[in-house]
Amino acid sequence: MRTHAFDIAAVSIATAVLAGGLSACSSPTELADELAVNMGNASPIESPSATDPDGEVHEYESVLDLDTTDGLIAVRTADAITVGTLDEILDETAESWPLEAECGDVSANAGVFAVGCGTTVRTFTASGADELAVEHPATAATVTTSGEILTGSSDERNVWVYRDGELVKTISVARETDSLQAVPVDGQPDTVVRTNSFDTTIQDLDWNGGRQGGTLRVGLGVGKIAGGEQGLVLAADTTGNQLLVYTSDDIIRLHQMAPVPESPWGVAWDPADRLAWIASTASNLVTGYDISRGVPLERAQLRTVANARSIVSLDDGTLVLASATGDGIQIITPAQQDLRDLPTSDR
Repeated sequence: MRTHAFDIAAVSIATAVLAGGLSACSSPTELADELAVNMGNASPIESPSATDPDGEVHEYESVLDLDTTDGLIAVRTADAITVGTLDEILDETAESWPLEAECGDVSANAGVFAVGCGTTVRTFTASGADELAVEHPATAATVTTSGEILTGSSDERNVWVYRDGELVKTISVARETDSLQAVPVDGQPDTVVRTNSFDTTIQDLDWNGGRQGGTLRVGLGVGKIAGGEQGLVLAADTTGNQLLVYTSDDIIRLHQMAPVPESPWGVAWDPADRLAWIASTASNLVTGYDISRGVPLERAQLRTVANARSIVSLDDGTLVLASATGDGIQIITPAQQDLRDLPTSDR
């Protein structure tokens, strides 16, 4: 059965009320007024000082974004992007390139990191860096497995598709674009999803057909999203304190949701243990959920560095988290995660 935006919003409202974010005694009109004030344009809560973070913490400057693909990590700071293996990042032998202030967050897929930088899209691989001059302003960008570059703008309601350096499609979308992510699916073109922070929505794109797809509300305030495998997309509902699990292999669908510690922001998919990880800044916690049984089941909860707003999982399940306030890069290996066993099936 297709999940509609109204259903998601209704569940999000109920979750917020139960969590105490909104008054359980509010009238429908008062509730709507409160939601109008609190919905959209989410930002993470500032962390308290970290207490004994799990794993190992390495000194590093403030990190704005973190992503991974094909064994490489990209670290986005205020004025640069650094790309390399985990060891190269930590021993400072990874290659770095300067980034202008107008450049957005990093999107990783199929061995390529993409960053929208206004009049250009910057791409980074194991072989080095490249640049595409674009015809329309790009603050978000992603690269498909087949090589197309899709761009979006925080100021315009279009997404553009470039192939072999040429603009081939312009797709009209409902609102501006704050993030774009391509997600591989076996046997078919990658799916691509976009988010808008103002009205906290996620939308799939029929980028081959040149059309926008379905749009769903992401709780009360979307944080970061992350692609997994076979069209899987994870999203943090920062304001509503939820993990949301979507599939996008045909149309965007919400499949699972779970309450999480306050102010989740970064999310990551662990392909080794098949876990959805979500980092919450209000309590310096990262929580891992198994999603194989239709309902997210918590398997681990670990202590993080302060303001861990970026998180990735490497192919072997190693978690890498980065502080947005200079508290370092944190490494938690699979052996340090102490995963709890799943309940025994009754079947």
